[in-house]
Amino acid sequence: MALMATDIAALLRQRIATGELPPHTVVSFKDLMSEWDVSMHIAFKALRQMRDERLVEKVPGIHGLLVTEPAAGIAAAWQPPPPPGTEARARVVRTAIELADADGLAAASMRRIGERLGVTTMTPHKHVGSRARLETMMADAIFAGHPLPQPPAGDWRAQLELVCRTQWQMYRRHPWLARIVSFEPSPLSEHVVAHIEWAAHAMTGQGLPAETASRVAATAADVVRGIAMDADQDPDDTELFEFGLQRLLDGLAPLFP
Repeated sequence: MALMATDIAALLRQRIATGELPPHTVVSFKDLMSEWDVSMHIAFKALRQMRDERLVEKVPGIHGLLVTEPAAGIAAAWQPPPPPGTEARARVVRTAIELADADGLAAASMRRIGERLGVTTMTPHKHVGSRARLETMMADAIFAGHPLPQPPAGDWRAQLELVCRTQWQMYRRHPWLARIVSFEPSPLSEHVVAHIEWAAHAMTGQGLPAETASRVAATAADVVRGIAMDADQDPDDTELFEFGLQRLLDGLAPLFP
């Protein structure tokens, strides 16, 4: 299969990252055309991409481009660009969260989102699909903003308290969140699921069998969510949460060695 410009740029980027192409190495169109049997157009596009990424630079009097001094670090830290539409989708989700926080979940309609963004109602639909998908993305975006520390620290009780309190703070900040969040694995909810996986991993590290640890993590998440749903009319009242959290932890204590 013939290589594209992005393929050649990726191969050269890898050589730079590994030191095979150190700073001040000359990379020319003819070199690329000869090694990969591509046209001058493809070679030009590959070098232009690398120049845009500051991996190579033009130096007067040199036939070709030189690998830059910071190229190895740039190449090592390189991440692929987000898929088309990713930023637009993120704006739709952020806007939906803002509307829900201000006026309740029902306010985060496609029509209101379109009005806020200055686009037609169909534009949010195009980026997020159905209302159910939008709500899943909203929940995941909020959980993405509350990562848990790696690795877990403290004893089992401190670890469970941390994950429960983190989730409770999210529910306080977004009173509608508890009613839409789901801890079932989904391609759209990786950050939500990450909270459960973090807790399960932490409990395994405290001596619980994997299956028991997963059940403990799921139970803790469901208890916090349930309390939040009962308290969503008064999200600043933490008395019920504190009582429920401590009784949950007391009840789980016999499971641990």
